[in-house]
Amino acid sequence: MFGTLFLKECRQVLKSLVYYIFLVAFVFSVNSQMSGESWKSLKEPQPGEVYYGRTITRDETLIMEGTLANLMQDVYRGSFATYPLGFYKKVALTEAERKKVEEILERCTGKSYEMLESERNRYFEIIEQQSTLEEVIAAETDYKVPVREGLTYEEFGIAMEEICNLVGKGSSYEKSKYENSIYVPMTYEGAKEEFAALCTKDLITRGYMRLFCDYAGIFLSILPIFVGVSGALRDKRAKVQQVIFSKPAPGMVIIGSRYLANLFMISIPVFVMAFLLQHPCYKMARSMGLQADFFAFLKVPCLWLLPEIMIVLALSFFITEFTDSILAVFVQTAWGIGSLFGADVLVGNFGLSLVARWNTFGQSMLYASLEKELLWNRGYYCLLAVVCILLTVIVYERKRQKGGAYGKVCKTGC
Repeated sequence: MFGTLFLKECRQVLKSLVYYIFLVAFVFSVNSQMSGESWKSLKEPQPGEVYYGRTITRDETLIMEGTLANLMQDVYRGSFATYPLGFYKKVALTEAERKKVEEILERCTGKSYEMLESERNRYFEIIEQQSTLEEVIAAETDYKVPVREGLTYEEFGIAMEEICNLVGKGSSYEKSKYENSIYVPMTYEGAKEEFAALCTKDLITRGYMRLFCDYAGIFLSILPIFVGVSGALRDKRAKVQQVIFSKPAPGMVIIGSRYLANLFMISIPVFVMAFLLQHPCYKMARSMGLQADFFAFLKVPCLWLLPEIMIVLALSFFITEFTDSILAVFVQTAWGIGSLFGADVLVGNFGLSLVARWNTFGQSMLYASLEKELLWNRGYYCLLAVVCILLTVIVYERKRQKGGAYGKVCKTGC
């Protein structure tokens, strides 16, 4: 029974105009972002090169100096960027609050704010004399504010907590943010070690597929909502709800087959596109005599994107079944956008973010240190998706018993 219903639901998805709109939107959106330039420049680093790229630092002194530099810039501009609910919010401090921030800067650096401001102005006056845009960007990235002698990392953390209390939640001065956002230029030795990790741990293509998942994850946080809502409302639009309710098939079979069919049909183009984008990278790696993982287009998206699709679809089914409306479109779109804009760090810092960001090709050693955090994140959403589907089945069976309505939400005409 389940297999028959599953195939029938797949055919129903193929008849849906919403599904084809999803296909076009997904392919166009991801393809416009994946230029392929990242792997085309793949080569082993050589001694004496001017630039070897950047990497996130774990050095506590550099983290403190970089964070204080960002704080100095925010104070100088007179505003702070925060994301309390995932959405951007500009925070302007009162004069009294600004004085407190200046005192914190003085406490962490051992210098007066006037001296710090003077040093900052002199530094950026020199930057303006740089001849190329690349030199300007590099110089701005290298701006640091030295900490006072004897300042411990614990004292620094307490100071940043005070800043968070002043500017509010979602700022870049939360520990999870500043520990994953300070970049430093990579040395030849570091670049060589990173290249070796890319070749041996990631087998080239896995690193490229993480970049694909970064872009695809942005669009998959929203686009499947419309497919899910359309599928969940199909019986109501066709006016066959009462006929379906009278069928002997259990609610778990009906909802389960419909959910898995939608999940399957959405996943197919994701894997196909991953394969098509990976193939040139795989061929280039092999032509260079490097080992590459042919099946990375399946392994990485299964870990990275499948749980995201699962929860987006499952929540769409639950909200739609509960309300008999398109409310899920608005609720989940806000969630997806909030997750995207709430990610100050574009590489790592997964937490419980719906959209797991990894906007770089490689960074294999950093990924190895954060992989466990990603596994917890994706496992959480897999479990949450199962819970949402079980709740959907419960609501569906209750509606069966009551003749098609569930609770006050539906009775008010939602």
